[in-house]
Amino acid sequence: MRMKLYGTGVAMAMSAAILSACGGEVPKLTQVIRPTDNELSCMDLLQETGRNDLEIARLADRDDQVHRRNVHYTVVDGVMFPPAMLTLDLRDQPASEMSALRARNDRLIELADMKGC
Repeated sequence: MRMKLYGTGVAMAMSAAILSACGGEVPKLTQVIRPTDNELSCMDLLQETGRNDLEIARLADRDDQVHRRNVHYTVVDGVMFPPAMLTLDLRDQPASEMSALRARNDRLIELADMKGC
């Protein structure tokens, strides 16, 4: 009996560890300063800034979805099934990526000013 309880406790601890690893994506941060920045033309700078703006908009929507899902997990699933709290996305992946893209856009705008675009 005692061995069975020990085995159950170990299984629950392992399950909790596995579920906690599911809590969000790892941010893929954009490199703000790149070695080839000085070679970019005015059109290249404009295109990359536009792509970054689109990605920022997509990430803002994703950030909202993550927030809503976390609220749902906390309010509904957390009350009925507390282990669901282990799946909260606490890595703040969209916000980190948006911050890096904004910094990259600031760098691109700075380069465009220096080139007189």
